Amino acid sequence: MTHSEIPKRKDFYCEFSAPGWLVTHPVAPILAILIGSAVFGWLAIQVKTNGPWLRSDILLAAQFHAMAAQATPAIIEIMTFGFFLGKEMVEIIGVILVVYFLHKRFWPELGMVLIGWSGGALLWIFITQYFHRARPDAQIGIVVHEPSFPSGHTMQSILCFGLLAYFLVPRMPSLFWKWVVVITAIATALFIGYSRLYEGGHYPIDLIAGYALGIAWGALIYTVMEIFVVRRRV
Repeated sequence: MTHSEIPKRKDFYCEFSAPGWLVTHPVAPILAILIGSAVFGWLAIQVKTNGPWLRSDILLAAQFHAMAAQATPAIIEIMTFGFFLGKEMVEIIGVILVVYFLHKRFWPELGMVLIGWSGGALLWIFITQYFHRARPDAQIGIVVHEPSFPSGHTMQSILCFGLLAYFLVPRMPSLFWKWVVVITAIATALFIGYSRLYEGGHYPIDLIAGYALGIAWGALIYTVMEIFVVRRRV
């Protein structure tokens, strides 16, 4: 079944729901799962075996810490905002989406948020406890003591802002605004990761692993949930 063959509600573009693209274009989520899993697995091996990339990882983190140590208070506040953007803001968006989907009785979309985001958080807890990588020695701004690998901020940023972009792009009135949504989502996720690296909350490998895990997990859960969205429209 192609994308054009899927029946839609008349009010599809007026409501916030999954467009069905992951099911009608399965190559994209399959590649996302495979590539995301491969990247995460390779980085996990580096961390577990104290591989050669860890030396460069530590040196790069030290360079960013040196930059942050000379930064103005205004810059530090901007970077600290990245912490709240990747945690509290994601939680607020999640609550809003849950309430909306409950009100509309959009159960598959509700599953995307609850299983995708909450399940991702549980998966992150399990993985961080398994690897138990210590945070960088020096942290600026908000100090976190939980294990460092992978980054929960970057993982959740992909799950949250990636899903928002996926829902919004089909409803944009022109190609220009579609690109605005995509670029904004990517820039937000990258800023969250950069802010955590800048303030010494993570090593670069932690951030990349979080992005990769978020892509793989999100593609898996969102695609499975979207199967029920397509069935609902049919």
